[in-house]
Amino acid sequence: MPSWNDEETSSEEECEAVSMDMGLMEEPDTTVEPLFCGQLELAHPKCILHQLRPIKRVAFEGPVTGRRFYGCPVQENGVNCGVVEWVDGPWPTVLQRCLCKLWEMFHEQNFGRVQDKEKFEQELARLKSEHERELAKLRTENDKLCIEYTKLVDDVSKMFDWQDGRVDKKQVEEEELEKKKKELEEKAMLEVQMEKLKLAKEQRCILQSQADIIKNTRKAMKDVEVDRDVLKKEKAKLELVVAELLNEGYGSKEKLEQIKAILES
Repeated sequence: MPSWNDEETSSEEECEAVSMDMGLMEEPDTTVEPLFCGQLELAHPKCILHQLRPIKRVAFEGPVTGRRFYGCPVQENGVNCGVVEWVDGPWPTVLQRCLCKLWEMFHEQNFGRVQDKEKFEQELARLKSEHERELAKLRTENDKLCIEYTKLVDDVSKMFDWQDGRVDKKQVEEEELEKKKKELEEKAMLEVQMEKLKLAKEQRCILQSQADIIKNTRKAMKDVEVDRDVLKKEKAKLELVVAELLNEGYGSKEKLEQIKAILES
């Protein structure tokens, strides 16, 4: 029988593919497929532990991606006994390797996005810590200003008591004290407003950075969806060619070459 490279496949590769399929009894991740879903209508087979009719599922994990199987219907609050029976046989070794490579690329991209998110969270935490320190510093300075203001009021009161009989001079000093009080209040309010403006500017920078990260993440997700759609189309092409091979009894080397070309592209 012709092979992918017109050479005999090594026994180690065949044993590896068979062992991977036979050992996978735990139910893999699945995807929704409208053409193959719902509970099995036949009385057999049944799941091992519960003796219930299995559910039709399509695998969406590693080298078994796209393979149909019957799975245990117990999904939550119970023991899932895994794969009851595989509907599709193992994919060719080359296709399994291609699927593993695609999943590896997907996980690498996903890991990169997770790292970007962690860096953003760390930077946000650092900025929040700096803001808290600045606010604490501002409160301390405000307390000092209040103490100085209270001391100034006491000194002016003592001076007014000492100059009780000099009304004109006292009135002038009161005006000066009121002027100094207003200057201190305006200075304190100006410092508070400047700090608020600084905090608002930093907050806008944080929000802009967050918006950019969300935008880039959505763009990356759209790229992944486009790649997934391309893979689905290539898979559909492969299934059509395999169906033709099955109908012709594996007798056409030209069809095998078509499958090889699809996989290599």
